[in-house]
Amino acid sequence: MGVALGCIHLSLDDFMRLTVDEFDAVYAAYSEDREASYRNAWEQMRLLATISISPHVKRAPTPQKLIPFPWDKTKHRQKTDAPQISKEEARARFKARLGKSS
Repeated sequence: MGVALGCIHLSLDDFMRLTVDEFDAVYAAYSEDREASYRNAWEQMRLLATISISPHVKRAPTPQKLIPFPWDKTKHRQKTDAPQISKEEARARFKARLGKSS
């Protein structure tokens, strides 16, 4: 109730009329908005820091390299997560798969 009345600023009547699923939807939207505002403020700070140091260095780093954030990792997954296999091993797997499906 504290979040609904104090943070989201619902009236008591509105809060009492919501079902649990409706309040979950309201809270999810509120939470996403707060998270977006939080990230936006930090992204602005990171860009300002990059611009501020760029005249003082030969090669200015990207904002993501200068100040990495935890959410950068989730946005840009590296392709090195999957194990690398040789061409011969790939062919052997392909032939084995063809043999099994026929």
